[in-house]
Amino acid sequence: MQKRVKEKTEENERNATKALNLCKEARDLIRMRKPRQAEPLLLAALEISPKNPYVLVALGDTKRMQKQFTPATEYYQQCLEADPLNPFAMSGLGDAYRGSNHLDSAIGIWTQALEAYPENNLVMTRLADALTKKGKLTDARRIYEKAIDLNPDDPFALSGLGNLYIRLREFDLAGPLLEKLVAKQPQNPRAIGALANLYRRRKDFFSAKALFERILDIDCRNVYAIDGLADCARGNKEYEKAKQLWEKAMAAGMSPDIAKTRIADACLQMEQFDQARRYYDQVLSVSEDKFALFGQLRLIETEPGDERNKMIDAAKILNRLFALDSSDDRTLTEFNMFRTRYPEIDAYIQG
Repeated sequence: MQKRVKEKTEENERNATKALNLCKEARDLIRMRKPRQAEPLLLAALEISPKNPYVLVALGDTKRMQKQFTPATEYYQQCLEADPLNPFAMSGLGDAYRGSNHLDSAIGIWTQALEAYPENNLVMTRLADALTKKGKLTDARRIYEKAIDLNPDDPFALSGLGNLYIRLREFDLAGPLLEKLVAKQPQNPRAIGALANLYRRRKDFFSAKALFERILDIDCRNVYAIDGLADCARGNKEYEKAKQLWEKAMAAGMSPDIAKTRIADACLQMEQFDQARRYYDQVLSVSEDKFALFGQLRLIETEPGDERNKMIDAAKILNRLFALDSSDDRTLTEFNMFRTRYPEIDAYIQG
């Protein structure tokens, strides 16, 4: 009896070692971003050791990297059945939920993970990112700030909190964080772009322009940087240059509706009314784009013409905007401003 027990123990140890070696080999492939090659090794390891948390997490990671979020979720959940507080499974499960657009579920599992591991910066920043997307900015800020306190050099916390401060218009707080991030990641376009956006929001177009150009030195077709340069040109009232840059951004992959609306806005500033109308019309032939409608409203007001006909055309645009969303803040603001300038518009508005 003792002999059989000993043999079984030795067999289990050999299997565990074999599974661990397969998993280590697979992990090397995962680090090289080769999840498909890693998967057969992990499945072989799983046959040997069916409830091995290390193997289950690695399988979840390979599926998640391939954007196969449902099987990834299942592997992480299997791991948590065997090891309920496994930090890697909890973190990975949140990532899988986020990848499949189940943000509330991601927030739930990351909250549990943070309760179990209150100083896990990786979970903190993921949870704060998700809360930011849900508009829970106070909660997100508290978690980001705690992450920074624990690790002042955490790039995810620097980026997340810096961008949140920009959103809250607390530019003086955002600056040091984003400058530190760029100093640590001088070749990271996203880090450079966040700092460039801060300068742009401060209307420091000279500094923003230099950073957007730096991104283009790294990635010459970076749409965010080309769009940023165009916005800087617009801020400097260089409308022809802005127009050309948005055309370039559109060719590089920027959304045609967004690019054409911005090009039309630049044309309007240069009193190129026919061109502006053509671009707005192109956008509106595809969808009822709110910003193209706002542009058309400005075009109607700016372009010379019969006052009564302008009021009729403006009323049509406002009616379309109200049909899109009658409670939209921007629509109501534009309407009230227009009505202040032209009280007679009320006679032409439906309802």
